[in-house]
Amino acid sequence: MATFTREEFFLTAFFIAIIGVFFSAFYFQPNLGGEGLFLPFNSVVWITVAIVVILAVWRMWQQQMIRLPAFWGWILAMPLLILLTGFIVGMEQPLSWMLRISAIFLGFLFFFSLFQFNVRRHTLQNALYILCGAFTLHGLVGVIQLLPGSLISGIIPNMASQIPIGMFQQPNLQASLMATAVGLSVYLLSTPDFRSRPVLAKSLLLLCLLLSSFVLLSAGSRVGLLGGGAALLLMVSCRLNLLKRNARWSLAMLVVLLVGGVGGLIINDGALRAYSKMETLAEEGQDIRQHVYRISWQAIKDKPLLGHGIGSFQTAFHEKAAEYQLENENFKLTTQFSHPHNELLLWGVESGIVGLLAFLCAVVTVLLQLFKLGWQRGGAMAALLLPIALHTQVELPFYISAYHWVVFLFLLFITFQSGHKTYPLHMSIAAGWMIRSVSVLLLAIVVVFCGSSLYYSQRIAYVVYSGEDRFTELSSISKHPYFTDIAMRLLLANLSKAERVTHDTAITLEYVKWMETYLKSNPDVGVFVDLIRVYDYLGDSVQMQRVIKRALYFYNDQPLILQAVEDLQKNASNQADASALIAP
Repeated sequence: MATFTREEFFLTAFFIAIIGVFFSAFYFQPNLGGEGLFLPFNSVVWITVAIVVILAVWRMWQQQMIRLPAFWGWILAMPLLILLTGFIVGMEQPLSWMLRISAIFLGFLFFFSLFQFNVRRHTLQNALYILCGAFTLHGLVGVIQLLPGSLISGIIPNMASQIPIGMFQQPNLQASLMATAVGLSVYLLSTPDFRSRPVLAKSLLLLCLLLSSFVLLSAGSRVGLLGGGAALLLMVSCRLNLLKRNARWSLAMLVVLLVGGVGGLIINDGALRAYSKMETLAEEGQDIRQHVYRISWQAIKDKPLLGHGIGSFQTAFHEKAAEYQLENENFKLTTQFSHPHNELLLWGVESGIVGLLAFLCAVVTVLLQLFKLGWQRGGAMAALLLPIALHTQVELPFYISAYHWVVFLFLLFITFQSGHKTYPLHMSIAAGWMIRSVSVLLLAIVVVFCGSSLYYSQRIAYVVYSGEDRFTELSSISKHPYFTDIAMRLLLANLSKAERVTHDTAITLEYVKWMETYLKSNPDVGVFVDLIRVYDYLGDSVQMQRVIKRALYFYNDQPLILQAVEDLQKNASNQADASALIAP
């Protein structure tokens, strides 16, 4: 009977774990959408990442050595500086900050863990083929979503408008992943071991290129097209000589790329919509991101050194946006912004120059490693990193999709393979058991936290879509840190509504306190509307007028708020008060 050696066991475990990570985003259940753990696949991604970390810790102990990439000190500087900013600058929302820093640290643990398996170059190439297979399935999901009807809606998310939103429920995220897939397909075709690969593996690259280019051109995503085009151009430029060695397959690649791209243009007007968005971006005042960037920059200038505090973006941004609206009559803010759609601006607003230093360390380190690899390999790695990196500067991919964060880190791991070093550990037995126990505890925490998040995400969606008043269930969900706000709002709103039958006010007053506290850090349009209506029910016209003024100060042309004011005008008891507020 054949037995596994320790080396074979960990190599097998590595492949199983990597397959789990690469295919973790294909889990779907009905949900409310949004970001983070509200999207169920993110919980699955983090569980698989935690499994990789614990395997790496046990591998490290088994070998009694640790492997670290080149510039590892500079790489560690980023998460450590980010952690430091929380203590220096302060934390406006400690829970939100803890969850954000946990995602960053768990990601970096994943990055460093991958080095501990000490896999060979050929094995890493196999892993990239597995990733290419995952990308192919993501492309297939996008194609299915472009077809009429809600096909296999119980397995993948669907939209009536036939847009390739992928498993991420957001077209730009699907597009940036497809742009990465285009670059990865071309890169693998240019590698020296491509010729020795079986025909099935070679055909996989062409299929991935076909589906990813098809979906990319039909998605209507500016960032996807820009990232994909730039990645393809850079990849071909730096790998041209290697592509020439496989002339027939390279020609097939070109044909497949053209067929996929033209097919995407024909079946959907995605490229035309992306071009239209670019035109509006070029027109002054037509694209809201221009204003968001300016407002964010003004907020940074108010507190350039230490920022406004971790978790303070919404408060700082909307206060500054209100002032900006008064100075720019043509600008009307009608929606809430939890993020400036630019990662650097977010950290600049919240942590100032101190926080931005963390990102500067990371960027410089990556550029040094790319330069060290040379034009041919370094350029290829830069092309693979480019689509997602570009996406972080115009949107918030890592907050919506942990999968993009993990894929980006894996590509960084490939980039930093060259130059990594091995250091002996010399750990005592007690130290070894402690480290392994901590890793098991980490896995348990992630599994329990993310497992319960999967359940509560599904239950929250059920409560909202069913319209049932499930008070006991909402009370239970409100105890989960990630779902506290939405569960408490639904619970108090439903209890307040039920209380009106008996004309009581005790729970309604509690709801008022909760909304007043919530609005201090989250100027949510829906909460403003609810608070206006609740004050109307309580007959407190003074507080109602104050909230309306505050809401219109933030969102001076918001339809829901204006509708609430209009409804009050129709109420004879409050007509005079409400009309006075909106009089010129």
